[in-house]
Amino acid sequence: MLLPTFLLLPFLPLGLGALSPPPQTYINTAIARTVELGGATTHITTQYNIKATSDGPGEYHLALAGEGDEEPAWWEVAVGGKPVEGVTILDDRSPTVSVPLGDLKKDETVTLSLTQVLAHASSPLPAAIEQRESQYLVWKTNSTYVDNWYPTDVERVKIRAPHPSILSYGSVPSTYTRDSTVTKSGATLTLGPFHSVPPTLGKTEVKQQPFSLHYEVKEPVIGYKTLKRSAEVSHWGANLNIQDDIALVNNGAKLKGHFSRLAHQQSKYHASVPAQILSDFTLRLPPTAHSTYYYDTIGNVSTSHFRQGTTPAQNAKSSRVRTSPRTVEGTLELRPRYPLLGGWNYTFTVGWDMPLGDVLKSEVETGKKVLAVPFLTGMKDLVVDDAELKIILPEGATDVQVFTPFPVDSISHSTHKTYLDTTGRYAVTIKKAHITENHAQNVYVTYHYPLSAQLQKPITVASVVGGLFLLGMGLRRVNYSIDKK
Repeated sequence: MLLPTFLLLPFLPLGLGALSPPPQTYINTAIARTVELGGATTHITTQYNIKATSDGPGEYHLALAGEGDEEPAWWEVAVGGKPVEGVTILDDRSPTVSVPLGDLKKDETVTLSLTQVLAHASSPLPAAIEQRESQYLVWKTNSTYVDNWYPTDVERVKIRAPHPSILSYGSVPSTYTRDSTVTKSGATLTLGPFHSVPPTLGKTEVKQQPFSLHYEVKEPVIGYKTLKRSAEVSHWGANLNIQDDIALVNNGAKLKGHFSRLAHQQSKYHASVPAQILSDFTLRLPPTAHSTYYYDTIGNVSTSHFRQGTTPAQNAKSSRVRTSPRTVEGTLELRPRYPLLGGWNYTFTVGWDMPLGDVLKSEVETGKKVLAVPFLTGMKDLVVDDAELKIILPEGATDVQVFTPFPVDSISHSTHKTYLDTTGRYAVTIKKAHITENHAQNVYVTYHYPLSAQLQKPITVASVVGGLFLLGMGLRRVNYSIDKK
């Protein structure tokens, strides 16, 4: 099993000094930005049509955020529809990356796209509502124009709310507009188009103006305060056990007054449960996941339903399948013990097993084991404030290396001891803050697991059992009587 090449690239740290404007060797002929508003996350897609103004213009400086804006929780740069390798972060206070575009000639053009996910960019307004009231969020940005280091011929910004119910929105200056500044069509706002916009970063004459949008959401705004995932590898059992300890919180508008169980039951009867109330949610598990469990601080929670997925091999064995075989994910529907309203918390544990052969491969030449562990189970419009993944390898594993598909906050190594262990198991702990469903990717761990390590546990168990047997034989030969015969 070969590791993806991008996993082997080092992630460069953020710089501390302020960036000076780059050489003006590019011009943006057009910029189109689309902002998809949600509850806990905001998805932004920006497409740049770039033209070189000289031969060999060098690297393109791409701004990830403007002054005062939050850095994206996740971002990706693509040129011509393909992800770019070798992107380097240049600045911390006004995050900018350097993107290699190749050896371009004068007047040669290229298309670059930037995908970003912002965490907690929207907040409830009003902050507290009655149990049956509608829920509204407000989204704010400090940048009306797209932040960039180069002049732009024309740019347009579209903002899409989840529903057409928009209470209010801000205004934009008419400095670079020819027709209308803001146009509303259903749930979409269009800012601009703006013409002949100078660079908005560095020493510039452009003054950014804040913009806000007050919109309705009909889904609960949920998030994880903490997510602690434990992935334990068992070679003898050919099994990978994954267990998540989750502290869930409803980040929507808080409840004003007292909770009415009668009103909640009536809303369920009329199929009109308020948007801010979380009654249940679904986790998507690997197709071969099995033996799921779900419990909280009180004990086992029976209000759950698991549907096991299928693989093409399993479909081929079933005579009932008449369509083409395909992979179907498993689903675990969870219903907490009580409905979660805005500001309420719920702590629980969920776990499952899966065959080790689905995630573990061996390199024929070196004999090295390559393990792929998912960093988290992604959910739509979910933000995890603090995530921790602990990978527990079998006892005797050596030469351990870790490869993450994105930068992480810390990686630590320790020893984990459990039943029938002697020296303890090698454990790797990875931590990262502010993660989204885009971080639901595999973390790769390589290690050596020699035959002597595989025999360590059965030899230890056999030695203990044999020692107890010999001890019993010896004790049977001891005379415990007080009087001599």
